[in-house]
Amino acid sequence: MTPIALANPRLDRAIRIMNILGVAGMAIAIAANFFFAPVEVTMGNVQRLFYFHVGTAWVGAVVFGVALICGVLYLRGGRRVYDTLSLAAVEVGLVFLSMTIVAGSFWGKPAWNTWWIWSPRLTLVTVSWLVYAAYFMLRGAIEDPQRRARYAAVYAIISFATIILTYVSIRIFRDIHPVVIGSTTEAAAGAAEGLQEFSGLDSARMGITLLINVIAFTILGTAWILVRMRLQNLADYADHLKTRVAAHLSGRGKVGPALANGLLLAGPLLQTQVDNPNRFNVYLVGGYAVMSALALGYMLYLYLRQRNLENDIALLRQLLQEDKRPRR
Repeated sequence: MTPIALANPRLDRAIRIMNILGVAGMAIAIAANFFFAPVEVTMGNVQRLFYFHVGTAWVGAVVFGVALICGVLYLRGGRRVYDTLSLAAVEVGLVFLSMTIVAGSFWGKPAWNTWWIWSPRLTLVTVSWLVYAAYFMLRGAIEDPQRRARYAAVYAIISFATIILTYVSIRIFRDIHPVVIGSTTEAAAGAAEGLQEFSGLDSARMGITLLINVIAFTILGTAWILVRMRLQNLADYADHLKTRVAAHLSGRGKVGPALANGLLLAGPLLQTQVDNPNRFNVYLVGGYAVMSALALGYMLYLYLRQRNLENDIALLRQLLQEDKRPRR
């Protein structure tokens, strides 16, 4: 697969726009979480983690779906852009899935008196995370670019089954996790059995806040995917230059890519109402802090890797130009 041209004004413009919208959207979402949404009567302020928890889970599922679609499109047409988009979607999806798990753990501690429980849904979430993490192991184990893209496309398609199973698990199995998306009858039934807390949205303001978070995280996820695509374009171009430099240095017309790249269920603590809504604020602050650290860490990783790739490309171009100069 030939690397695409680095100059892509449309992609750069889209990244700038989505970055601005993403920052604005997240600022509005955080403000809505703390100042617009009312205090939930059962959990108090710690329930405000719910909006980030559901928002990140939504984006994670959607971008894994994007990877599935891109896998199908790549197998049909073989266009490199679909492989790049699928790779970016899986990586961003893993970041969002990690944030979902963190938010759920910080919320689960005061709700269930434990950070983690191997219920069907949480077990399947773990399986999903491991399956998609293995996607990168698969790509790293295959040197031929076209073969790697084909195998990765098939893997991305099959892996989405874990996301579907995670979604339907609380509708199939007895589970401590509440029904968030679905009928209130399902959630109320789970609460009546003592398995779940009834988690229906208590007011219109809660629903609006959740919608704001879903939109904000969708924009942020889109921005990250676009940045990751640009980063992959740089990485592919750097590999292309490495191949050319290695060919010049070895005196051969072509070199290989290797040379160029040198169920245990615990009963929940169902509380009727908290006397002090600030009781679990430490988990609220901790959850937001860790999720923010994950997001900032990923953005820092993208920035540093892009800077390193740009430096590598500049050096490789310089080597090629010096090699073309006439020798005395």
